[in-house]
Amino acid sequence: MSMEYKNLLKDSKAYYEDNDYYELFSIAEDGENKVADYLKELSIDKVVLDAGCGTGKFLPIIENVASKYIGIDLSNEQLKRAKDKSSGNSLFINSSLEKIELDNNSVDLIISTWVLGTITDIEERNRCLDELKRILKPNGKIILVENDENSEFEEIRNRTSDSRTRDYNNWILSNGFIVDKRLETYFSFKSIDEAKKCFEVIYGKTISDKINNKKIEHKIIIFRYKKNDYNE
Repeated sequence: MSMEYKNLLKDSKAYYEDNDYYELFSIAEDGENKVADYLKELSIDKVVLDAGCGTGKFLPIIENVASKYIGIDLSNEQLKRAKDKSSGNSLFINSSLEKIELDNNSVDLIISTWVLGTITDIEERNRCLDELKRILKPNGKIILVENDENSEFEEIRNRTSDSRTRDYNNWILSNGFIVDKRLETYFSFKSIDEAKKCFEVIYGKTISDKINNKKIEHKIIIFRYKKNDYNE
């Protein structure tokens, strides 16, 4: 995969200095809360690792039902916002996903929402996935929430003219995942100006100039991996 595409985790100013806009973007994504409802059901009484938790979009929901919530993120600024949403009983780790300071077989459920696809170096991405599998308990699950093809969101980001989304999703399938669910939802911004500003900060002005509505259709695909003896 070409390295010309932005690595959100490492190269995006929005993820560090301008994280107010990343927070607004995160809040707007999945305006119908379909992903939140899905993750809440899976998290009941589980030790849950939110891999690339960002500002903690799903933290309040998961923390309320899980036996333990662990949030890990490369951006300390994002983690500060996540901590503010916590009741104080959760664990937060400022780290990349390549080397996670957790024991082998220590987590019941790992969720990662729109994270691994931002890692454009395929070898680095493979190392991150291997690390997630390492800390997963036998019969534990990894849930990847990702973008599906052919949505308005994909068109705005110029992803309908190439195979980047398909190639990434095929990479997921090649690593022992199956498609668990497909969802049709939307981004719901407070105004067109807010939508434009968020997209400009994250993706650039050329992308943001394509936006003409505060509501943007979004298709989501959820992948599931289950760790069994044959995965070891």
